[in-house]
Amino acid sequence: MLLGNYADTLLLRALRDGDEKALEHLFQNNYNRLFRTALKIHPDSELAKECIQHIFNELWQYRNSIGEIESFEAYLKTSLKRRIFKELSLRQKQKSQEISAFAEQILEVPSWEEILIEQQSRQFESQKLLDLLDQLSPRQKEIVVLKYFEEMTYPEIAARTGLQTDTIYKILHEAVKKLKSLVGFDT
Repeated sequence: MLLGNYADTLLLRALRDGDEKALEHLFQNNYNRLFRTALKIHPDSELAKECIQHIFNELWQYRNSIGEIESFEAYLKTSLKRRIFKELSLRQKQKSQEISAFAEQILEVPSWEEILIEQQSRQFESQKLLDLLDQLSPRQKEIVVLKYFEEMTYPEIAARTGLQTDTIYKILHEAVKKLKSLVGFDT
């Protein structure tokens, strides 16, 4: 076995045997060199820290399958470069997806013509509703407006109008029945 550093050789053997202290020593012995290498590849120090941490996490996770390593430093630097490029690629892909999602949102915004048509349609529907309400008696119209537009409860309507609750039920029932017949929903 040709290892550049005898200490790394011993630490790797201990790591394969499950010694967490060996991992800790490998991390401490190589962190500063790896951090400088990472910053040469990409200036984001947080990315450098994340990638180094990821490499050592994987080293621990796959410790049983680590073969003989000729130069542990070269192994770490190569792993770090791959990890940084993979992370940058993932970030670029994520940005691209975010841009696509934003573009879709922009495309979903209705055009001025669609907004205008929608407003005109609502105005037309509102006018039809007002025309229908005008065909009710003043008392029926008042009760319908209080119940369905102001969303008052029956006791609140009774307090406002001075009518009994059962009278309000009857007036509202007749008003709804008349409205249904006016729009073609005969009961």
